[in-house]
This record gives sequence, structure tokens and C-alpha cells, in this order.
Amino acid sequence: MSTMRFKLHQGKAVKDLDIVYDELYAIGYAGRNIAKTKEHIKELEERFGVPAPKLIPTVFQMSNMLLTQDADIHFVSNDTCGEVEYIIITQGEKIYIGLGSDHTDRKLEGKSVPKAKQVCPKPIAGEVWDYEEVKDHWDEIALASYQTVNGKEVIYQDGGVKDILPVETILEQLHKRIGPVERSVIFSGTVPVKDGFVFGSNFRCEMKDPVLKRSLAFGYNVHIISEEER
Repeated sequence: MSTMRFKLHQGKAVKDLDIVYDELYAIGYAGRNIAKTKEHIKELEERFGVPAPKLIPTVFQMSNMLLTQDADIHFVSNDTCGEVEYIIITQGEKIYIGLGSDHTDRKLEGKSVPKAKQVCPKPIAGEVWDYEEVKDHWDEIALASYQTVNGKEVIYQDGGVKDILPVETILEQLHKRIGPVERSVIFSGTVPVKDGFVFGSNFRCEMKDPVLKRSLAFGYNVHIISEEER
């Protein structure tokens, strides 16, 4: 069991929300367009040697200790990068929506996707929404991410939650394979990158709701830890 505090935007109010979670999951290959998802899997396998999954979407369980709201995060490899994802937080029958980055070691991914995910912290925004307030216009919500490379910020991803499997589908798949996930934090899977993997010094992402005219956003700095003994 782990805990984390968020700011909940509910109606026009903002209040503290303490979340208790038992599991942390990442959903892989969760594109809503199955044909494009299969093309992506084939490309990853041919170009980067990433093993094809046995099932799509794929469910990866990760250590609870990886979840973080820190703005400065340290990694061992130069070959890691984030990706914007919506987050499902379950608290019994209640569902909250957040924003996170499934930061992954891309080099290690060619050998083992679960290990590539497990070796990297999983940044998450400090604010969440009540799913009931956004579910009726869910597919209108936009997702984007940016990376700072050589001091210049460039757009990395530009899409929307409509590109990813819906909340209900992800929860249904988890229930079938694992059982009830009543106190869990779940990374949804991501939208396509624009020009291949980019390894920057800062990752920033945002999720915009044009109907309620509000957004979630956060960023973090990427620091590389020396592998040399001292």
C-alpha cells in the first residue's frame, strides 16, 4: 500500500485528495486503431529489436515506489525518454484522471520491455480531475508533450485521448487478466511521437479539456547519473 497527495479539480473548487493505491500499472500498445498499433509493433521489432507482445494491449505491473511528483529525476542511461499518457486512478468505484509520463529506457527496451519500464521513475502531475466531469466529452481532450534538446524546446507528441483505448476498455482488460483494481494507478498508453525517439534534458506534457476550458500540465528535468565508480 502506498499513498500520494493530489489537488482535485471538481467543478470550480480545488481541494486536497489523498490517494491510497496498492498497484501501479502501465498499459502498452494501447492505440485505439488496432491496425496502426500492429504496424508500430512491427516497426519497433524491426528497427529497435523490441520483442513483440503476446497480447495487445499489454499490461505491465511496476513497483509502487516508481511513482513520483519530483521535478528533477535521475536516470542511469542517456537513452531514456518520457511519453505523455492519461492516468486512471481507481478508488473503489470512484475514478480520477491524471497526467503522467511513462519514462522508459529505450536501449534496454530492445532486450526487455518490463525491465526498461521498471528501471525508470514514473512522473505524474500533482493535479487530477473527476472522471465523471469529463467522460461525456472524453474524446475531445488533447494530449501533447515537448522536449528540450540543446536548449531548445521542440514538440514531441501531439494527439488526444481519442488515440488511446478508453478508460472502460482498459479497466475491463485489467479485470479480465488480473482481477479487480480498486486502488490502483494506471498509465494508459501513449500517442505517437512525431519524429522518432528524442532524448532531451527536460520533458513537459499537457492535457487540455476544451469543453471545461481547463488543463493539466507538468514537467521534469532529466539528469544522468554517472556509471563510473568513485
